[in-house]
Amino acid sequence: MSKVKNYCSVAQGGTNLAVLVIMGLFLCQTAAAETVEGSIYTTIEVEPLTLQDCARCHTAHYNWLKDNGARHQTVACTECHEIFHAYNPLRNNYAEIMPKCSSCHDAPHGSAEPVMQCLDCHANPHQPLVSIPDPTNMEGNCQLCHTGVAASLKAEVSKHTEQECSFCHSQKHGRIPVCSECHENHSPMAALETPDCLACHPVHSPLKISYPIDQAKEVCAGCHEQAYKLLQDHQTKHSALSCAKCHPQHSHLPECQGCHGTPHSAMIHEKFAKCGDCHGIAHDIARP
Repeated sequence: MSKVKNYCSVAQGGTNLAVLVIMGLFLCQTAAAETVEGSIYTTIEVEPLTLQDCARCHTAHYNWLKDNGARHQTVACTECHEIFHAYNPLRNNYAEIMPKCSSCHDAPHGSAEPVMQCLDCHANPHQPLVSIPDPTNMEGNCQLCHTGVAASLKAEVSKHTEQECSFCHSQKHGRIPVCSECHENHSPMAALETPDCLACHPVHSPLKISYPIDQAKEVCAGCHEQAYKLLQDHQTKHSALSCAKCHPQHSHLPECQGCHGTPHSAMIHEKFAKCGDCHGIAHDIARP
């Protein structure tokens, strides 16, 4: 019986100890919940972080956005970084707390695997355009975003088709070269700048020549020097017209009847089927 009594005493003592521990924890928690007199945490009202608050510590990121943020300049830090100051090296949760591009950008360059890895091209999301790598390192993937350009180069084969994209678009992504970097001015009578060149030659299909109806004759003279000289040396009503008036499409040779109709009698037109039999060529009209 003494053994049973002793066992019960020990059990009762253990129970009393557990009760004391629980009571102690409760008292500690109650004390901790009390506001300490003079606490500095009761003197301010906590407000959400502002852009200025973020910039105080993240100065480099702020300057990147300020100088080269592109459309990201219209977005506050906390709009992207909804979770912040939560990185724990032991948990290695960096990827988990960083914002995902897809939360705002819904596959802007298509769904091909190479262009779904946004940071491969936009290396720094705080300056998304200027941080794109050297174009020579992106060669081969250009057509994934620039599908229209790739189609033009393939459909209208020219010497431009033979060049790598980075040959012209060198140094940095988005750089537009001027034509004179590779091409000499083909018209000695007109100082051609890039806009003048592009008026006739679409850059990615340069042999598909087109031009406005009022294109200056001096521009055409760069390639068609003889025709221009004949028009200038032998002044007729044709000399006052722009080349595009008669040649609205490059290499198009119009029929005289398109403008002049049949100015002579039926007998003459039957005898001389071609106007040039009597009048020579349009650039040097002979008077019969």
